[in-house]
Amino acid sequence: MSQSVVVPDNSVSVTLQKPPASLSWLMWSLGALLFLIGFFHRIAFGVMAEPLTLEFGLTATTLGTLASFYYYSYTAMQVPVGVMADRFGPRKLLTSGALLAAVGTAIFALATNYWVISFGRLLIGGAVAVAFVTMMKISLHWFTLKRFALLTGLGLLAGNLGAVVAGAPLQEMLELFGWRNVMLAFACITGLLALATGIWLRDDPTDLGYKSYGHTHDASAPRQSIFSALKEAITYRTVFLLTLACGASAGSMLTFGGLWGVPYLKVAYGFSTSEAASIISVTLLVWAGCGVLLGHWSDATGKRKLPFVVLALLAALGWFVVTQIPDLPFVVLVLALLAAALGSCIMIVGLSWAKEAVPAKLQGTALGWCNTGVMIGPMVLQPLTGILIDLNWSGATDGGQRVYDIPAFQAGFIPMIVWLVLAAGLVLFAQEEKSPFK
Repeated sequence: MSQSVVVPDNSVSVTLQKPPASLSWLMWSLGALLFLIGFFHRIAFGVMAEPLTLEFGLTATTLGTLASFYYYSYTAMQVPVGVMADRFGPRKLLTSGALLAAVGTAIFALATNYWVISFGRLLIGGAVAVAFVTMMKISLHWFTLKRFALLTGLGLLAGNLGAVVAGAPLQEMLELFGWRNVMLAFACITGLLALATGIWLRDDPTDLGYKSYGHTHDASAPRQSIFSALKEAITYRTVFLLTLACGASAGSMLTFGGLWGVPYLKVAYGFSTSEAASIISVTLLVWAGCGVLLGHWSDATGKRKLPFVVLALLAALGWFVVTQIPDLPFVVLVLALLAAALGSCIMIVGLSWAKEAVPAKLQGTALGWCNTGVMIGPMVLQPLTGILIDLNWSGATDGGQRVYDIPAFQAGFIPMIVWLVLAAGLVLFAQEEKSPFK
């Protein structure tokens, strides 16, 4: 149905056309590129763990804590970003986020001690936190609503291209140029993205004279305060439960794939760093690819609860086999990793489910809440895994550095399996139709 506006000076009705597909994809891609860069920073720690440990004298606990500084600020920003996306639009958020991420990456690259590199990591996390929610907000305005879960899955796929770069290619770059020079190069790339976003991105097709797919707010209606919007969104039962449950999705994948998977595979199977990083990269790509397919299927069928429960349990089983059963044949290890990757993409369903549970004016805020839950997963699990590994350390050292055995890693991975089982139970109480939690 055409959208019409009235031009006051001559009362001529003007019919707006839909934006060209190429223009819609350009807008979406700017958000996806920052998400890709942010995802690179999440996963890179698995490959950079060894040089960082040697240079800064880290233990499993301090390494896990350093990795989690990204998630501390990222998680803290998710709900405010959702509110700001509803109120101010994506352009300002993505431009400023990319600029701050460039600064944070430069600080990280030039750090001389643990606290400075932690601050750089903290700044990066808070800056790239704008990418995912605003990318979804762009989707709501530049594309039909029927494509939302598919676009969310494609966003995860774009992020995982960053994860691929953070695997074997990053290992090669580290060997050639050193970790500091590689991070400085990424600081420059991120700065260029900030410039491009400021020039090209528009919040809504109407800014360029096209028809919008988004919800049009009544300009005369009173605006909610930020606190009021946050409170109202979280009082929807489905949003509340998904905020708790979705952490198991990214939490399990990013705990294994983003930090502890490479050292575990080296210890348990004798892989080299490059081989372990390649296996992790493939696992992350499967995670992303399954997310696209799951999003498309979930949109087409309208099913949310059943796939969420089944896949959460599948992920728990997959991670149990990978982390708790040693000396698996290589084929069995790969199959278990693929099962875990498939199951761990339930966040795609959760995010689509969350925005359906609230009125249009609260969609960004609901997405912010749900994505906060997603990021609480790795924020909690990465350092908790490190603490448990240290608590189960056998006392062995090599060149003054702690050496961790398979039982220590097995103990560290237990919480992520338990959270997935709990997530499956939580969403049984969620509803697929809008229903406030009163």
